[in-house]
Amino acid sequence: MLQRLLTFAYVPVVALAALAAGEVRAQTGDMPASDDAVYENQQEVAPIDAATEPEQAANLIEYYNNGDGEAFKSTPDCTDSCSLTPSSNRFWISAEYLLWGSEGMYVPALITTSPTGTPSNIAGVLDDPDAETTIIKGESHFNDDVRSGGRFELGMWLDSAQRDSLALTYFFIGQGSASFHVDVSDYPIISRPFFNVSSGAEDARLVTYPNLVQGTVDITAESAFQAASFEYRREAVRSGRYKIDWLFGYTYAQLDENVTIRDSTLSLSGVTQGTAINLYDEFDSQNAFHGAAFGIAAHEEFSERWTGDVFAKGSLGGMASRTRISGETETSFNNVTTTNAGGLLTQTSNLGTHRDSYVSSAWELGLKVRRRLTSNTSLSLGYSWFLLSDVERAGEQIDLGVNVTQIPPGNLVGAARPAFPGEKSSFWTQGLTCGIEAKF
Repeated sequence: MLQRLLTFAYVPVVALAALAAGEVRAQTGDMPASDDAVYENQQEVAPIDAATEPEQAANLIEYYNNGDGEAFKSTPDCTDSCSLTPSSNRFWISAEYLLWGSEGMYVPALITTSPTGTPSNIAGVLDDPDAETTIIKGESHFNDDVRSGGRFELGMWLDSAQRDSLALTYFFIGQGSASFHVDVSDYPIISRPFFNVSSGAEDARLVTYPNLVQGTVDITAESAFQAASFEYRREAVRSGRYKIDWLFGYTYAQLDENVTIRDSTLSLSGVTQGTAINLYDEFDSQNAFHGAAFGIAAHEEFSERWTGDVFAKGSLGGMASRTRISGETETSFNNVTTTNAGGLLTQTSNLGTHRDSYVSSAWELGLKVRRRLTSNTSLSLGYSWFLLSDVERAGEQIDLGVNVTQIPPGNLVGAARPAFPGEKSSFWTQGLTCGIEAKF
């Protein structure tokens, strides 16, 4: 259509240019020397016969149609005569490499420090101006780096015109793993902050403090994601070299995360001198989504070798979440070791497995450009984005409130903290894709 518009615009432009050129040539033959000569020339010019002007324009248009305009004229409007390249293949298979980044897992403040000389009773305590506490690790996101993954698809057309098809897709992102270690060689004062529910104030467990205690803290965080879908694709529109399909199907997605905090301390003075304490807190979450999917996809052939695809899809369904909280404290003194359930942020008030089911959704967008290598194989480069609207993330199930009355050998008095928050938030992942596709 654009070419035809250019054609129609081209004719009057050429006509006006030719008429203007004729007037210039007529006026440059003999230049009059005076105003009287100009008057005489005007008297000698024969009047223009209006009947001849349309004939000149008609000749110009005819010249254009048979000559200079042939290049425009010979290219038809694609929507009238072009069509998608026919194929007799029934199946296709593809494999893609993914280079994706994901929304990291948030964790609260887990390790703090204060300047040397800070009193031991406030060292590492949050929100205390006299402690000048600095957060070493926490109030940040783990596993928000770029990772590799893979996506695989197998599909088949259900009819010879390739208007209906079925497709099975699976993709994963490689496991993310982050670790952090801190000891006295890094900071002279190291603490693990918490809110003391019994006293109603911020508090901290000393891990390293000069001449009082010495120890280490280790944090590990892991994350893994995978998803699969089964789709029925029905052609909605086909015109020229493009088509639009409706997508109907099923979507599955799984997000697994883990956060573990371990600390080891050795008392250096006082009645507890020589006492070694090793404890850990672990938060492990698993989320599984099942939903019905609906979407739309478009495909266009740009040329004989280049094609493009774009799609958008949404799924509504249920999310099943399971969060397991565990912890342990091991105390050794005079070669005698005792073990109790619960660490610092894991106590009898939140230990155990917590399950929940709720409505959630999944959303997916993608675009891809393909370059044909042969009639049956092609390379692709694209971008994809995937979102889960509501999940339980491991780091967000950490409650910094601790009722110290329940720490063994004590019994709980007052509020049951730490508790299981059951917090919900979103998870997204996105990135580049490149792969190969074969039809057979």
